[in-house]
Amino acid sequence: MSVLSAIARHGSAVLGLAAGLLMTPGATAAPLIAVVSQQAAVVTLIDVDKAVTVAEISVPRVPAGLAAAPDGRRLYVTHPDLGLVSRIDVASRRVETSFRVGREPFGIAVTEAGRTLFVSDWSADALIRVDAASGRETGRVGTGRSPAGLVVDAAGRRAYVADRQSDQVSVVDLATMTRKAAVPTGKAPFALALSAEGDRLYVANVQSGDLSVIDTRRMEEITRFKVGLMPYGVAITPDRSQLLVSNQQSGTLAVVDATSHVLLARPKIGSYPEGVVTLAHGRAAAVAWAEDRVMIIDIAEARVTARIAVGAGPRNLLVLPHPSGTQPRDDMLDQ
Repeated sequence: MSVLSAIARHGSAVLGLAAGLLMTPGATAAPLIAVVSQQAAVVTLIDVDKAVTVAEISVPRVPAGLAAAPDGRRLYVTHPDLGLVSRIDVASRRVETSFRVGREPFGIAVTEAGRTLFVSDWSADALIRVDAASGRETGRVGTGRSPAGLVVDAAGRRAYVADRQSDQVSVVDLATMTRKAAVPTGKAPFALALSAEGDRLYVANVQSGDLSVIDTRRMEEITRFKVGLMPYGVAITPDRSQLLVSNQQSGTLAVVDATSHVLLARPKIGSYPEGVVTLAHGRAAAVAWAEDRVMIIDIAEARVTARIAVGAGPRNLLVLPHPSGTQPRDDMLDQ
């Protein structure tokens, strides 16, 4: 099934890629986030502490996945409909280049060294390795059907890919580009979050409305629990004490104790929330697809504290180091 076919079948949901939300080291303390908007074909940079938009960067149409270089100087955006990946220079606020990757590049991640991209190809059922500078494909490995979200561990040794139509996560050895395991999950896995230690992988299963917890050493699912209707984003708080899951159809953010898996809160955060990330000072940010806004959330108080307008159809976001010299545009603040 193509990306567009999946959108038609499952409503507005398919392009919310928490999988590409690769946080750079120290990113939880940074006040700048990047948001990709599918319909508007823009990437928006937002100063979180001031709750203002600082830049809006036009990209080729129907952007989907989003990833950042470790130093925050480059952003990478997938365009499944075009078979392209775009590279954005953050300082100049422009697309440097776009290069062809596979058939329908979807999820994307960057290794810590910043020299290599890994891209899930939705229609080719593959994980593709790409040289970040040239855009040249340097390897690929087969996955399950319709690979969507992906994460790479901190050492750059292993990738985890959510195989949406196979109800599993593929585990790939990146040194040899071979698939080492296929771990069964709930129905239609999509977004992934990996613990800082790399020992736990959390998988949002869209159609079964639950979260799978995978022990990455044993390569098996150790538990699964309900979180809400159509979970499309998942994140872990910096202290690893809580899990945050955005539920698209519920319009909620599930706050879950990471040890007991007890639901602590489930506040309403907007219409059709998808990507979610954690921020400094006990906050989180999530995109509300149907409202064209980013919601800033106080996790302890379980409430939205700011709503920031972005381009139409926001699906995905990530945290970046704050570039020096950025001046927010107060005229773009939406109260």
